[in-house]
Amino acid sequence: MVLTPEQFSRLSEYASYSNHKVKDMLLDFRPDGKFHCYTVDDGKGNQLINLDGFRVFLSEYFDVELPMDFIEQLFQSFCKPRIKERRTSVLEEALSTVRAKFADNLSKFEKLTFSSEVITLDKIPEEEATEIRGQNLTGIEVRIALKSLFCTLSLLEQDTPQNKLEVVFHVYDSDANGFLDKAEVEGIIEQMMDVARHQQWDTIELEPILRQMMADIDANNDGIVSLDEWRKGGLTNIPLLVLLGIDTEMTEDGTHSWRLRHFNKPTHCNACCSILVGWGGKQGLSCSLCKYTVHERCVKSAAANCIRTFSSRQQDKLYHHWQDANTTAKCARCRASVGAFQGKRCRWCRSYVHHRCMASLAQECDLGTLSYHVLPPTHIFPVFLERKSVSLKGQQWQTSLLQATSPGVHSRPLLVLVNPKSGGKQGIKILQKFTYLLNPRQVYDLSKSGPEPGLELFSTVRDCNVLVCGGDGTIGWVLESMDKMEAQFVHGRPPVSVLPLGTGNDLARCLRWGGGYENESLYKILSQIEKATLVDLDRWFIKISPKESNRKNDKGDSQPYHIINNYFSIGVDASIAHRFHVMREKYPEKFNSRMRNKLWYFELGTSETLSSSCKKLHEHINIHCDGEAVDLGQDYSLEGIALLNIHSIYGGSDLWGKSRKGKPRFAFQISRTNSDEKMLLQSRVQDIGDGLIELVGLESAMQMGQIKAGVGGARRLSQCSTIVIETLKPFPMQIDGEPWMQEPCMIQITHKNQVKLLVAPRKRSSWSLLSRQSTSDDL
Repeated sequence: MVLTPEQFSRLSEYASYSNHKVKDMLLDFRPDGKFHCYTVDDGKGNQLINLDGFRVFLSEYFDVELPMDFIEQLFQSFCKPRIKERRTSVLEEALSTVRAKFADNLSKFEKLTFSSEVITLDKIPEEEATEIRGQNLTGIEVRIALKSLFCTLSLLEQDTPQNKLEVVFHVYDSDANGFLDKAEVEGIIEQMMDVARHQQWDTIELEPILRQMMADIDANNDGIVSLDEWRKGGLTNIPLLVLLGIDTEMTEDGTHSWRLRHFNKPTHCNACCSILVGWGGKQGLSCSLCKYTVHERCVKSAAANCIRTFSSRQQDKLYHHWQDANTTAKCARCRASVGAFQGKRCRWCRSYVHHRCMASLAQECDLGTLSYHVLPPTHIFPVFLERKSVSLKGQQWQTSLLQATSPGVHSRPLLVLVNPKSGGKQGIKILQKFTYLLNPRQVYDLSKSGPEPGLELFSTVRDCNVLVCGGDGTIGWVLESMDKMEAQFVHGRPPVSVLPLGTGNDLARCLRWGGGYENESLYKILSQIEKATLVDLDRWFIKISPKESNRKNDKGDSQPYHIINNYFSIGVDASIAHRFHVMREKYPEKFNSRMRNKLWYFELGTSETLSSSCKKLHEHINIHCDGEAVDLGQDYSLEGIALLNIHSIYGGSDLWGKSRKGKPRFAFQISRTNSDEKMLLQSRVQDIGDGLIELVGLESAMQMGQIKAGVGGARRLSQCSTIVIETLKPFPMQIDGEPWMQEPCMIQITHKNQVKLLVAPRKRSSWSLLSRQSTSDDL
């Protein structure tokens, strides 16, 4: 019996949560160890373990009691060679191949010695290995070689690629001399080719590439590969890591990804064809990628017919991915109703078609209503197949095995970067929805891999957009990652749109995407992205230099960011934010809801009003804008200043104030003259892309409350392109909502760059039916 992809996925999931390491548990197999009673020695130093010991060991290793039927299937999978005809994941195929190598070449190992640091493998005669493989679970007691089990679990562990490469090295080092000779290298190539055939790659083109890769690993060209060469060459060779089952970027493609789901309308099981029933709970398992749905009891008989997210070779045509229709919908051809199992449903274009209508429908899929945003699997393919004519000697491999190309002139594929930690459970739900609506290769969980893998895949796509699902901090994270990858974007940086999650979201408000996601239809949001317009956003570099007298005895916090996207402030507002931040870190249990957080802000704001910790600001701070000093002494009541790059702060407040009507924010450019700045300051228009930043003064915490209520405004002080600030005492500061306490310092703020963002189309209100001309100047 061989594990199904779903069962293998379960084993991998158990391994991901295990806190144990195989090399540490080897001590328990010594004569005085708790697992020694389950093992026997064949007289040649090789240890075998029976089914009971296998069960006890796995329960200890995974820290959970595994189902007995699952344990038996695992046990028998180590007794029999793999079945090539079965369709499995890349990682499972790789591990099955490794196990087969053990069974066929067990004479390659040295004596098994138990150490917390080193695993040494000994010889087992081929005839004994054959005898072990020929046993079954009845009659004579079946035992499996511990070395095979240890190696498999080592590959599954959350360990470094370097340690996993060492395990593979010792597997193929048949004479255990610390080197891989020509025959042993040939065995590795055959194993990788086997995995490639399973994935239906073009092995005719791939084989010379793999041979060249292995030749490149031999750095000194002496015909053998040492362990050190294997480590150094393998760690930078992504295709090698994937085809050996160490890198899992391309695993599980074509297999279902199950999650429990409750259905709002009658839905049938795709396996047994009966209706799913339940009272208020989860009614069945549904694949997150293709919506193939089954009862929990039917999951073992589910067809392995999930979508392929990439292609083994470049091709232009995408064909429908048909599955049995398990619910009622309209036929895309005749518009009549399609009942359950009376037709088919395409995962890509989501069309339902009667069986009788399929013959008259085009075989090629147009991706349906979301074709503008979808990156077809036909335009994602293994990158090293493109390098078959290029020598790999001395070249550094890309960190991604896949690359993408532009699908056409009538589409802009969307890269979706989701922060599931933003907005409570909203992020997780959005991640699941986008995974189904688009190609799963377009959707990335930032909490797992960060923005870089997705940005790298899309770096070769000519026309594309990026959607960041998260708060202002997430947007800043993505923009900073794009700065680091600037040179990798072949066709320039893609523009960024926002799906705001959580609270605040000042940049999203400024770009008309709203203050938070309110469960709107994602189809509607994708439609808005399609109609969005481009705008440039200024970004500012901030350099903070502590004064010499404070360098040795610096008691301040570290600067959180070096880039300003939204705003930077000193004084009263930063003081409240800093107190809130300190209290939340000290007593996190008191900040577990939005209402409590607002009450805490109110309490801290009241406390700041009474204490006025930042009063007489002008005595402890000097500001120069474009080389000219700003006179703060004219107003002794200021307790804070703020530098504004956008016109939204504190979750929607406009400190600069309304601009005059008829002058849009994103089009008007300031013409700097030598006229009196003070006379013109009140008429200045705030623009997020004019290369200027606005300076305002805050009088008190009470004034901040008035601004939030819309009954007051800050004092305009300047509009400039460079700012130098000198502080003479410690001050609370904040950048884009991240507060800290700063010792006396010099602050220099200069323009860094501009990035392309997408502005949502204006929302048409009911008044637009009565008036053709909009009266709003707000974004």
